[in-house]
Amino acid sequence: MMQTLRFILPFAWLRLRGASGILASFCLCAVLSACGNNAEFANPSGTLEATEVDLSPLLTAQVLEVRADEGDTVSKGDTLLVLDTGLLQKRRAQRAAQDEVLEAQSREAQQALRQSERRLELASTTLKRSKTLHEQGSVTQQQVDDLSAQRDVAASQVEAAHDRLTQLDAQRKELEASLAVMDRQIADGILLAPADGTILVRTAEPGELGRTGALALRMADLRQLELRIYLEEPELDRVKLGQTLPVLVDALGGKELRGRVSWISSQAEFTPKNAQTAKARAQLVYAVKLTVDNPDGRLHIGMPAAVRLSVAAGD
Repeated sequence: MMQTLRFILPFAWLRLRGASGILASFCLCAVLSACGNNAEFANPSGTLEATEVDLSPLLTAQVLEVRADEGDTVSKGDTLLVLDTGLLQKRRAQRAAQDEVLEAQSREAQQALRQSERRLELASTTLKRSKTLHEQGSVTQQQVDDLSAQRDVAASQVEAAHDRLTQLDAQRKELEASLAVMDRQIADGILLAPADGTILVRTAEPGELGRTGALALRMADLRQLELRIYLEEPELDRVKLGQTLPVLVDALGGKELRGRVSWISSQAEFTPKNAQTAKARAQLVYAVKLTVDNPDGRLHIGMPAAVRLSVAAGD
């Protein structure tokens, strides 16, 4: 526009005479000056984004149900995917049956321990009496030695009963840990929504084999979208954290929305590779992220949008 006006100006001056010509020339210069000052407003652009969450099965099993489809709105804790855990449940039942066996063995070991402790107590008391009688000459040394051996046998039986109880207790703890693992695996057969959001992608279908780590669903919270723009260092003073700026969305006919500056990078980077020219890609810029509310769902991921920046932050 400036080149066109410069070209027209001499001809306009030739056609106009006197004071009217001077006035017309002054007006054209004012227009040129205004066009040159439009640089005080910059409109850096980007595309709307959202934090996408990929959901995958935590175990490999057949898919029984998929309770969410693309475009569905879900709430935190909703059941999204159900896997077949029937075999795991049967294995758990088998393992749980061992708990009853261990319980019976534990009762027997406790009873054996009590009996051994009584025998040890009796043997110790008898030995003590026999030593007193031996001093009086009523009992031989051989009898004392025999009673001492019986006392030692009873003590070893008590120790063996303690060892048996310790062994059974260890087996029970191992069983409880194994059952806890199985319970967790069975629980993992139901995939729950980790947060409120909208289903963006669905790849799992009933009857398929759901594999650990394989994408089943992708979701995002679309109630707020993010717009990432890049500013050169001289432009950073135009934005500050928490500042609200106009956001222009192409798909809404340039309608002006409001975006809040939620993050400003503290480290410079090269312009992203999708910049149009090699010169632009070689420039160092700072990333700035704005949060844009989307309560009515009119905004979608990937929509182009621009931010209107004023000369100074807060303008």
